[in-house]
Amino acid sequence: MKRIVLYISLVFLLAGCSDLLDIKPTNMISEEDVKNDPVLVDAFLTKIYNSIRWQTGAPTANQAMLNVVGGEQNVFAGWQQPFIVAMAIMDEGGANSWLDYWPYANIRSANEIILMLEEASFDEAVIQQKIAEARFLRAFEYFELVKRYGGIPLITVPQSIDSPKEQLMVKRNSEQEIYDFIAKEVDEIVAFLPAELDASKFGRATKWVALALKSRAMTYAGSIGEYGQVQLDGLLGISKGEKDDYWQAAYDASIELINEGPHALYNETADKVKNFEEVFIKDGNSEVIFAEVYSSELNKLHGWNHYCMPDGFKIGWGSNNTVYIETVEKWGYIDGRNGKLDWSELDGNTLFDIEALMHQKDPRFRASVFYPESSWQDRKVYFHSSTIGTVDGGDDWPKAAPTRNRIKTGFLVKKRVNEMIEYPVSTTDETDWIVFRLGETYLNAAEAAFHLGNTDEATRLINVVRDRAGMPDVEILTMEDIQNERTAELAFEEHRYWDIRRWRMAVEELNGKGLHGIDWKYNYAEKKYTMKLKDGDFGAVRTFTERNYYFPLGIGRIADNPNLVENPGYN
Repeated sequence: MKRIVLYISLVFLLAGCSDLLDIKPTNMISEEDVKNDPVLVDAFLTKIYNSIRWQTGAPTANQAMLNVVGGEQNVFAGWQQPFIVAMAIMDEGGANSWLDYWPYANIRSANEIILMLEEASFDEAVIQQKIAEARFLRAFEYFELVKRYGGIPLITVPQSIDSPKEQLMVKRNSEQEIYDFIAKEVDEIVAFLPAELDASKFGRATKWVALALKSRAMTYAGSIGEYGQVQLDGLLGISKGEKDDYWQAAYDASIELINEGPHALYNETADKVKNFEEVFIKDGNSEVIFAEVYSSELNKLHGWNHYCMPDGFKIGWGSNNTVYIETVEKWGYIDGRNGKLDWSELDGNTLFDIEALMHQKDPRFRASVFYPESSWQDRKVYFHSSTIGTVDGGDDWPKAAPTRNRIKTGFLVKKRVNEMIEYPVSTTDETDWIVFRLGETYLNAAEAAFHLGNTDEATRLINVVRDRAGMPDVEILTMEDIQNERTAELAFEEHRYWDIRRWRMAVEELNGKGLHGIDWKYNYAEKKYTMKLKDGDFGAVRTFTERNYYFPLGIGRIADNPNLVENPGYN
């Protein structure tokens, strides 16, 4: 049975074995009630969990939002929000609402429960654990802020509406101060968070979840010091003289989690493609450190399978999440070759054998992307727009692929799509959204070790991940290898957009770019395909300029708080 977490309403948390009529209405519960009842504290924390944006755009088709904005994939139609947001210009009016995130209401809630718990009267160990949990949630939200805006106001106590205006109009702390705050919070709370939880509480913070946050946040901070610059009188950036402190913190947190935690890279199935697929569809497996839980029992569902299932295997929408050829090229081959194609051969005439071209690629590619003749539900997925030559009468080879597969980029997102689900209808999907998993932690540790000059250790860590995937070892590691490995391992998991920003590569990768797909044609006599490059972005091009490495705070927020200073380039 699907596990149940505390993502339920306050009234049910309160019910227990008591008569519902004896329960005080939830809008009349006082601070004193909460201070004396750990169940009410859990309810308060549950409210914060439920309010956090763990995945952008969930539970709708907009789940693909950051994948499209980051240039990994597109969606089927130009009127869909992920495409509109990806092509929009970010200016002084503020980031698009799908990207913008200003969760100070959640931070206030965390500050409130921390203050209440400091005066609580129940078991001291439980009090400290719940304070630690609230501090984790607050630190997570500050990370979501700092990776968007750089330095932002650091508020750790609930503000009162009766306070003087100068106290309410909080100035921005520096970007470095926010990263330091996150690191310090994790260091102070890990001793109070549980090392393991009862299965019924999966989806709550543990000490390993906190370390995963520190691993990620310090990796970002190290990158800002490595590739960014100090700006705005120190509000933005981390000095290059201090960057190694953050790389070391990222490495230490990652290695503690890898070596001492209960999590392990999922490696239960001999077939490397199937094994990687199962990481994302077997909820709560050994690799998952923290996930947003979906379940029909919780009345919390999404529609990922419905939107991703290929035409020919779906009912309704399907074939919505198309993959660019530029992304496909990021995965190498099992013999060690890189995945870069000679684009002069994508001319509609050169013949390609699909076995050599696609079936020999990185198993993670085959687990993450539908491509011509992918095996699925005991059939094949087709993408060709036409067949050249006469098909034998007894052959069931289709003259053309189903319409929705062939008219866009010639590839579809497969990751997190469950082969056991047939003809999924909208918003019936129970697959969890993985927020932190150990594969990322290995890559964080490798990147940190590389920047600290420990290339041997970085290579070892990268090769642990590659070995699990069924890929040959890297012998001479470069930063480009690390970047490509993150794409291969973490594709479509909301990492690429933030990665190319923190590496200060987004201008090069996105600005002025229209990304591409493939028009496949099948030569029946040769049993091979031709590939012709085609537009994958509906004729549009993206805009990403230097100022976009930080989001604008926006005219509205600055009007509300004149003490806020806008980020460079938006005035």
